[in-house]
Amino acid sequence: MALFSNDEINNIRANADIVNVISSYIPLTQKGRNYLGVCPFHEDHSPSMSVSSDKQIYKCFACGAAGNVFTFVQDYENVSFAEAVSIVAAKCGMEVSFDPTKNVAVDNYAKEHKIMELSQKFFANNLKTSFGKEAVKYLNERGLSEDIIKEFGIGLSLDTNDSLLQLLTKKGYKTDELEEIGIVNNSNGTYYDMFTKRITFPLWDKDGNIIGFSARVYRGEKNVSKYMNSRENKIFHKGDTLYNYHNAKDIAKREKEIIVVEGFMDAIRMSSVGIKNVVALCGTAMTKDQISLLKKLRCKVILCLDNDNAGLIATVSNGDELVKENVETYVVRLTGEKDPDEYILANGAEAFIENIKKPLTYFDFKMDYFKHNRDLNKVEDLSQYVNDVLKTLSTVDDSILREVTLNKISKEYNLSLDVLKNRLEKFEPVVIREKEEKKEVVKTKKDSYMIGSERILYYMMNDEKYIDEYQTKLGFFNDPMYREIANEIVYYYETNKEITVADFITYVSSKDSIKGKVMEIVNESINDDLTMEAMDEYIDAVLKVSHKNEIKRLKELMKKELDQDKKMKIALQIMELKKEDV
Repeated sequence: MALFSNDEINNIRANADIVNVISSYIPLTQKGRNYLGVCPFHEDHSPSMSVSSDKQIYKCFACGAAGNVFTFVQDYENVSFAEAVSIVAAKCGMEVSFDPTKNVAVDNYAKEHKIMELSQKFFANNLKTSFGKEAVKYLNERGLSEDIIKEFGIGLSLDTNDSLLQLLTKKGYKTDELEEIGIVNNSNGTYYDMFTKRITFPLWDKDGNIIGFSARVYRGEKNVSKYMNSRENKIFHKGDTLYNYHNAKDIAKREKEIIVVEGFMDAIRMSSVGIKNVVALCGTAMTKDQISLLKKLRCKVILCLDNDNAGLIATVSNGDELVKENVETYVVRLTGEKDPDEYILANGAEAFIENIKKPLTYFDFKMDYFKHNRDLNKVEDLSQYVNDVLKTLSTVDDSILREVTLNKISKEYNLSLDVLKNRLEKFEPVVIREKEEKKEVVKTKKDSYMIGSERILYYMMNDEKYIDEYQTKLGFFNDPMYREIANEIVYYYETNKEITVADFITYVSSKDSIKGKVMEIVNESINDDLTMEAMDEYIDAVLKVSHKNEIKRLKELMKKELDQDKKMKIALQIMELKKEDV
C-alpha cells in the first residue's frame, strides 16, 4: 500500500524551492542562472555544488552527488525518504498525510514485531496489578518515576512460567514461532516462558520496533544471573542497534551531539534527569553497524563508558574506530562511581551535566591515556610514551595541532624539537590525507551511442515535447537499460500528464534497477541547454550507430545464408538502412 500519492509528493516538491531548502543547510551564492555552495557530502574546500533553480536539481562536480530537494535532505539529514518529504513539507509550511516518525519501510517481520509488542504490553500491564507492587516499589526506590517507567516500557514477568505463553497462543500464535524469537523456551516438548520473576526492559531497533528484552531480578535472589537477555534470532542482533537510538536520534541532530554509554540503565537514568540524547551499547565493543548508526546523525560523539579498566580499554578501542570513520569524538571519564547511573544517584544530575559540558577531545584523552601505568621519570617509559604520542599524531591531518603538541612535549620533557620532528616523519606514511588521495572515481569512457542515448533520456525527463520527438523519430533503444528508462519516462508522463526531471528523480527513487543510471545521466547532463535541434542531433547519432550495428549483423547473416532469394531480401534491407543514413 502506498504511503502517499504521486500527486502529493509532486505538489510538495513543486512548492519547495530547492535553492531556499538547500540554503537553509549551507550558504549558496548566485553565479549566473545557478547557485554555488560548498558540498556537504565530501571534504570540499571550494564551492563544488551547483544548484539549478530552473530545473530544481543540484550537482556536485567533485564527488558526483546529484538529485532533487528530497534526495538532498535525505542524504544531508541521513533520514528515510518519508522523513525527507516531511522535513521539506514543514519548511514550506505544508501538511503531509502520513507520520514519518513511524517505520515506513515494508516490515518483513510484522508478525514477529507484533508478538514482541503484545509481550511488552503484557509485561507493562503486570506492573499495574497486585502482582507488580513489589516491583514498582523496587523501581521507585531506584529513582525511576512512573513517567520514566512508561517512557521506557518497563514491565514485569510473572512468577508463573506460562502466563505469556497462554496469552500468545490464545491469540493464534504457534509455539514454534514464539520459541524462534526467544519469547518461550522448549524443554523436551514442554514450552514455558523465557522470562519469569523479573523486571523487563524492552529492546528496540533503530526504527522503534521491539526486538527483544532484558530482564532483571529484583528480590535479591542469589545464585542467578542479575540480568537475562533475549537470545539472538532473526529480528534481534545485539550489534545491529543501539539502545534508545530511536528516541535519541532526532534530539541528537538538534543538539549536535550524542552521548554513548555502556548499559541501558545508564541511558534510562540520564533520560530521567533530562539528558535525552543518549544511547547505550549494552556492552563495551562498538560494532561497524553501530558506528554506521552514529555517523548518520552527523554530530559529535561523546563516549562516557564505565569507570573501570574495561571501560577505559573500550573507550580507546571504540574511539580509535570512530576516528578512523572521521567521526568527531570526545570523551568523559567519571571519577568515583562505576557508571553514569551510579554517579547521578550519588552526586546528582548537575554534577553529571557539568562533566558532559567539559568533555576531552579524543586526541587529548589519548595523550592522557598513554601516561596510564607509566612512570615518565623513567627513560624507558618516557620513550614509549613519546613514541605512542608521535604515532598517533602522524594520523592527525592538522598541522597546527601537530606543531602545538610537538612544542608541548619538547618543553615539558626537555626534548629536542628537531629530534621529535624527525621521529614523526618516520610515521608519516599513515597520515590520513594520503589515503584520501587514492579515492579517485574512474569514469567509464562512453562512445557516441551511449552519450547520445543518455542525452536523449535526459531531455525526455525535462519536457513532454522531447518525449514526442523520441517516440516519433526513434521509439526504441537496443540497450535494455536505456530501453527500461525510456519506458518508465513515457509511462510517468502518460500517467501524470506532465514531467520534470526533479519529479522523475523522486519517481525512480524506489526502482533499484534504474535509479543509479538515472542519477548518473542527470549528473552528467545537468548543465545542458535543451534545444530541439540538439535533441535531433542526438537521435541521428544514435540511429547511425544502431543502423551500423544492424548492417553488420545483416552482413554476417547474409554470409551464412544459402538461399539466394533470402540473400536478396537481406541485401535490400542493408540498402534501405544505408539510405536512411545519407
